[in-house]
Amino acid sequence: MTTSLRPGNAAPNPVGIAGETAGDAAPGEGQAPGEGGAHEERTPADPVKALLRRHHALCADAVDPLEIAAGLEARGVGDRVAAEYRHRDVFSLAEELHARVERGQEADRTPEPGTPGPGGGPCAVLLGGWGTTGSLAWLWLVAYGLVGDCLVGLLLHGRGGLAPQALVSAAVTAAAPTALALACSVAPAAWCAHWFAGRARRVLGASRGLAEFGRRVRPALLVTVALFVGALLAFLWPARTALPAGPSPAGPAAGPLLAYTAVAALGGLFFLARLLAAHGLARPAVAATLAAAVAEAVPLGALLAARLPGCEALRRPVGWAADAYGPAAIPLVACALPALALLAHAFPALSRASVHGRGDLPHVPTPASPLGAPPVPKA
Repeated sequence: MTTSLRPGNAAPNPVGIAGETAGDAAPGEGQAPGEGGAHEERTPADPVKALLRRHHALCADAVDPLEIAAGLEARGVGDRVAAEYRHRDVFSLAEELHARVERGQEADRTPEPGTPGPGGGPCAVLLGGWGTTGSLAWLWLVAYGLVGDCLVGLLLHGRGGLAPQALVSAAVTAAAPTALALACSVAPAAWCAHWFAGRARRVLGASRGLAEFGRRVRPALLVTVALFVGALLAFLWPARTALPAGPSPAGPAAGPLLAYTAVAALGGLFFLARLLAAHGLARPAVAATLAAAVAEAVPLGALLAARLPGCEALRRPVGWAADAYGPAAIPLVACALPALALLAHAFPALSRASVHGRGDLPHVPTPASPLGAPPVPKA
C-alpha cells in the first residue's frame, strides 16, 4: 500500500544518494516524479515540496484546497500525475499543498487586475472591471432599449403626422418605463450577485470534491438569475401601468408579453455579463454584448440603406417583423439569444472552484481536512 506524504513527514531516499536533501532536486516543469530514465534514479526525497515551489502563488492565494485542485487541473496536473506524488487524486494532493503552504509560507495576496478587493461589498462584486466588458456596446444597448422602437417606427412609417416636439415627447414617454425599471433593478442586481458569490464560497468550503461543488453551485446560479429577472419585471409592470402611453410613430404596438420579455432579455444579458466579468470571465461577456449590439444595429442599417435608389428590398425583412410582431421583436431576438448563450456558458464556467477564490468576500472558514489519514491507493 502506498503512503501519502503529509506535512512534516519526508519519504526516505529510495536510492540512498549521499548529500541529497529533501526538495533539493525538483522534476522538470510538467514532469512528475518517476518520469524519464535519468530522473527515476534521482527522485527527490520530498517531491511535493518541489511541486509547492513551482505553484507557490496558486497555493498561497487559495482560500481552500478545492481552489488549488481546480488550478492544478487547469495546469495539466490530473489524477495520474497526483498518483506519481503518492496521492490517490488531485484533490488529496491539493489538501497537502494547502496545509503545507499555510505553515509559514505566506505570500503577498495582491488582487488580480480588475477584481474587487476585500471589503468591496455587493456593488464591487457586480461592478468590478467595468472597463473590460465592452461599455460602448452597453451604451448602445441601453439607448436602443429606450428609443429603439420609436426609431424603427420612424424609419418605417415616417413621423406619422407628429410634429417634431410631439415626436420627442412620444419617445420620452415610451422610454420612461424601461428607464425606470432598469434604474430600480441596479440594487437588486448587486444583491443577487453578492448572494451568489457568498453562496458559492460557502459551498466551496463544505464540498469534498470538484464534482460535488459543481452540482451544488449550479442550482444557486439559476436561482440568482431568476431572482434578478423577477425583480426587473416587478419594477417594469407598475412603471408601464402608471406611466400613460402617448402617440407613437412605431406602428403597431407590441403586446405586453412581448414588451416585458424584451426588457427581461436586455436586463438578463446585462446581469449575466456583469456576473461573469466580476468573476474574471470578461471575454464571453464582451462577445455577448457586442453580438447583441450588432444584431440591433443591422436592422437599423438596413432601413437606412433601403432609402437609397434600388435598395427598397432591404426594408422588407425588418418591416415584416415589425408589422407582424411589433418593433420590440428586434431587441427581443437580439438580446435573448446572447443572454441564453451566456447562461449556457455560465453553467460550467461558474461551476469551477478557481473563479470563486478571490478577495471579494470575507474568508469563509473551511472544515478541517483529515490529513492524517492515509489515502486510498488507486486500483
